[in-house]
Amino acid sequence: MISFFLRLAPVFLLAVFSLPLGSQADSRLIPINDIILVQDQDRATVAAENLKQRLLGPQDPSVLGLQSSLTLKNGARYFRFRQLVDGFPIYGAGLQLVVNERGRLAAAVNDLISVGQLQKHLLAGALPEAIGLAEAAFLSGGGKLRGHARGEQLWWPQSGTLGLVNLVTVPGSSPLLDAVYIIGGTTARIIFAFRQPLNVKGYAYKQNPVKGPYEEVELPYLTSAEHLNGQYVTVYNCAGSADCATRQQLAAPTDAEGNFFIEPKDSNDPTKIDDAFVEVQAYYGINFVHDYFLGVGFSPTPITVQVNYPLESPNAFYDQQSKSISMGQSGTIDLALENDVIFHEYGHHVFGEVSSASMFEMDQYGPVTHGLAINEATADYYSCSALDDPALGEYFAQQMGSMYFPDGWLRNVDNKLTCPWGLYGEAHADSQIWSGFLWDTRKLLGQAQADKIYMNAMAAFPSKVTFPTVTDVYLQTAAQKLDQTTMDQVRQLAAQRGLIDCERFIGLRAEPHTGLVWGKEILGSYGTNIVFIPAELHYFIEVPEGATRLSINLSARPAGVDVDILVRKDKRIEHRLNWMSMSLESDYDFMLKEGGTFDLPSADPSFEPGHTYYLQVVNPGQKTAEYHISGEVLIEERDGGPDGADGQDGGAADETTVDAGDGGGDEPQADAGADQPLECDPGLQPYWDGKTWVCVPQCREGYEPVLEGDKWICRAKNSGCGCAAGGAQGGGLLLLLALVALARRRR
Repeated sequence: MISFFLRLAPVFLLAVFSLPLGSQADSRLIPINDIILVQDQDRATVAAENLKQRLLGPQDPSVLGLQSSLTLKNGARYFRFRQLVDGFPIYGAGLQLVVNERGRLAAAVNDLISVGQLQKHLLAGALPEAIGLAEAAFLSGGGKLRGHARGEQLWWPQSGTLGLVNLVTVPGSSPLLDAVYIIGGTTARIIFAFRQPLNVKGYAYKQNPVKGPYEEVELPYLTSAEHLNGQYVTVYNCAGSADCATRQQLAAPTDAEGNFFIEPKDSNDPTKIDDAFVEVQAYYGINFVHDYFLGVGFSPTPITVQVNYPLESPNAFYDQQSKSISMGQSGTIDLALENDVIFHEYGHHVFGEVSSASMFEMDQYGPVTHGLAINEATADYYSCSALDDPALGEYFAQQMGSMYFPDGWLRNVDNKLTCPWGLYGEAHADSQIWSGFLWDTRKLLGQAQADKIYMNAMAAFPSKVTFPTVTDVYLQTAAQKLDQTTMDQVRQLAAQRGLIDCERFIGLRAEPHTGLVWGKEILGSYGTNIVFIPAELHYFIEVPEGATRLSINLSARPAGVDVDILVRKDKRIEHRLNWMSMSLESDYDFMLKEGGTFDLPSADPSFEPGHTYYLQVVNPGQKTAEYHISGEVLIEERDGGPDGADGQDGGAADETTVDAGDGGGDEPQADAGADQPLECDPGLQPYWDGKTWVCVPQCREGYEPVLEGDKWICRAKNSGCGCAAGGAQGGGLLLLLALVALARRRR
């Protein structure tokens, strides 16, 4: 009853001043228009008695007795009074006061009964005999006790009368409930009995310590009175035991009502490896997200959760075989405090039960983890959707520090990543493209519809999945629920993300692309069986006829790691397993041990104009590496400078910047009142630079003029390829080189 009252309290405070003042024995909510200061329990008792007289009249024989009081962290106070007649309480009758943080009585809740005309019947016998009868009745029905029965004598209101009875509450552990018996007569006899399910509570964070303080929460579905065992989750504590070999249940009720009011401090400080608080946090979190998925239309099977799982670095994981979640403790960082992460791991549980998609594949181009990326994206999306917050892992990010997570979160589903440029070659990072699309659709359709459409789409995923296949399934599923106009918008969102035809082949640009390639450490002592591990991502660069120079730049970290580049002309690099030799065989033309600049045609290595070159980063070393790769081509155009026929210096115009790899951009448009275009020398063409007409090189199809320094060049719109015009006297060529960006990629 207290928790119900507290949940309604904000509504009471909003509504209180809109009601007329007066005696309202027939209304539970009493408005308070006059200022009444309530500074302590004595003043609260006086205020309550005055209100009772206003409501019931001064002749009413009942009095009020303080039953409980509660002070919240914001300073608000609540007082609950029981209505007494002849020293015995009336069941369910009383008055509750709401006092704001300034000490003023703000509202009252009226459950008083006018007893002046009620007939009284003395039905109560000896209380010890009644308690014995109630326990015997409960045990004879197969129940098991979790404690001693408790009883009291009180007035039971019924049909205009008051009957003094014994009310006995029997705490049961099997089934988990309180059995309530009304017992009367000089010889104890059960008049009535009913079940009262436990409304067990505890302390937990609604999201994580960064988003707000811990609060009083409900712990539903318990099947045990001693520990956190429930219908949908059982929580264990590893307490620092390696691999959780010794599981315990340290959390226990803190009061006779079975509540788990364990605060995250002192011996239960979550920085410790054996605190009991995180057991309550995990139990609350799993049941919250379980009920959330019920609303989406799916009922997950029960699982177990292990908290305080010792790990060298902060992490958490889900084991599909055992259907268990392990929340890691690394030093003082305990991930069980992060509902974002608890919900994420539970999302893996749901994905495994709904979808048959595999996590890892090996095709002719090497490893591909689109299935795992889709799984990670699903876990991120549903976690963020349940909490209505696109940022995931704020507490974890705060504990790790801004050096690792400058934005204050681990991942964010409200992002702009696209395929293929947004791919990184690692499933958690690549998942953000798909989770970003899901969040886009959520913003378009609303949470309820978007969540259910995706749940149905997951169930239809094939066993082998890629971004295009899951996109196609999603669009087909959504088309069954949405009108044509809305479907067109959803398709546009998928197209903007590049998901419809997403491949892991990326055109090189002047801007470096960042990827990841695993090291042989993943193979342990068997790493000597293979020459290298190929990255998941591939690259390509077009070298047109007339190209005179090619630049490929590669760098990697951590310091000291060496990565190589496989190169193949006009064909994609392929790999296959040789089951006879148990080795990886690869089809490529040659290997670059490092990047470089190559005059074309080049003899060693052999690069020739008029071809497309495919590249793949490979790692021959032990350590996993993050690499940055970029590439550009230089083309010498026909003789002739950028100067116009009138001698105007084309390089004097304001600089126009166009990203070499974004497919171009809006070109400067001529002013309606501008002069007529210039007449330019052969090989040059008029071009409006935003202020005036200049003569620039005539660019072939797929290229556009761009001002670099004081020279106009032709740069490819898509491939990162560039071309420069020589000076009027056949001056030197301008080579476009990109600096390798070593800034850490967010993931």
